[in-house]
Amino acid sequence: MMLVTIRPGPVLHIWRNGQEVAQVALSTGAALALLADLAQAVRGRA
Repeated sequence: MMLVTIRPGPVLHIWRNGQEVAQVALSTGAALALLADLAQAVRGRA
């Protein structure tokens, strides 16, 4: 299973089977754009 979290910083964390496999520092604008894209993708599924 894969999980993605965004934590303060903002930093994107990618987890696979309970182990962190990547970290990516994001600008505030990039974090907001990512969240907007995710929200739109979820809305498209409804």
